[in-house]
Amino acid sequence: MDVTEHKKSGFDIFGLDANVAKGVVGAGYTVPTEVQEEVIPLLMNLNNVLVQSKTGTGKTASFAIPILHRLRTGIGPHLVLAPTRELAEQVAGEFQRLGFYSRVRVVTLIGGLSINPQFDSLRRGYDVIVGTPGRILDHVSRGSLKLENFKTVIVDEADRMLDMGFIDDVDRILRGARNFDLIGLFSATIPPEVERLANRYAVDFRTVRLGADEFNVETISHFALDVGSDAAKERELERILREERASKTLIFTATKRRSERLGRALSAKGYRVGWMNGDLSQAQRNKVLSMFRKGHISMLVATDVAARGLDVNGIERVINYDIPMEPLTYVHRIGRTGRMGKSGKAFSLVSPRDRQAFSDIEVKLNRKIPSLR
Repeated sequence: MDVTEHKKSGFDIFGLDANVAKGVVGAGYTVPTEVQEEVIPLLMNLNNVLVQSKTGTGKTASFAIPILHRLRTGIGPHLVLAPTRELAEQVAGEFQRLGFYSRVRVVTLIGGLSINPQFDSLRRGYDVIVGTPGRILDHVSRGSLKLENFKTVIVDEADRMLDMGFIDDVDRILRGARNFDLIGLFSATIPPEVERLANRYAVDFRTVRLGADEFNVETISHFALDVGSDAAKERELERILREERASKTLIFTATKRRSERLGRALSAKGYRVGWMNGDLSQAQRNKVLSMFRKGHISMLVATDVAARGLDVNGIERVINYDIPMEPLTYVHRIGRTGRMGKSGKAFSLVSPRDRQAFSDIEVKLNRKIPSLR
């Protein structure tokens, strides 16, 4: 007998379909997070929502669980829009984990991969589509996807859609999906453009504000290390790696070339490291992320393509090899650690030319970040 049949969880309060409830337990969920506690009942009662929630709070499950419940009542299919390929794949993976006992059919539609296997997947049938706006519209234009069939539409990381210039594509998709009866917009912040989008498509939507990506992330310890020059960064980085042990480390660089150069340099010195940037194909990026998740490599050097949407459990340390120009980017980077209440550390290598940008970060944090020296 499957042990999940008799297991109870804090999710029992939502009155979930039995197979969905088994999937929740099987995926390791026991007690709802704040965003799940607030949003799941709203979506299950067909309330349109605009949700502001920090990264790392379990928001994917807050919309995946109600969608899976709707599927068990015979209502579907459903659409989830994500700003990046990585996030789309992570969301799709979460649907598959939570929907294991529901036999959910999830199709991921993203760029960077051949479109022909996606045609085959769509022809076989689907319950949930998770995709990036560009590839979704590509399928619509080819006639392989009909937007008017979707009953629920979720826009994940809506503010990121805006930042990346996808908001017009999202608008086109929402116009095309004219028959949906439930919409959810999820965002770390709610700029006016996102609120206008909600007003345009969500009648009587409920706003849930649980805090933006804040600058004082309580579970993360921040440290700075002043370096005399850019040339000294690699040496100081190695000192941190030697003296501050961690099972998983994410290292951010400013450029694609720098990420690969640093990754190769660390690999040559015996570190188990991979690198990820926009020049890699989607298959290559998937391979590196899989190795990082499984612990085959303990370090990932990345550009800001991984600053948001990268969801890897157990990242204990983030290192800013290069300091970002925007304080909010710093928050997005370090938000890869200290997730779901766990502690993490953030180290920043500050050269003279980084000093002004780092001072701006300290102003936003409203504190002085302690130096390791």
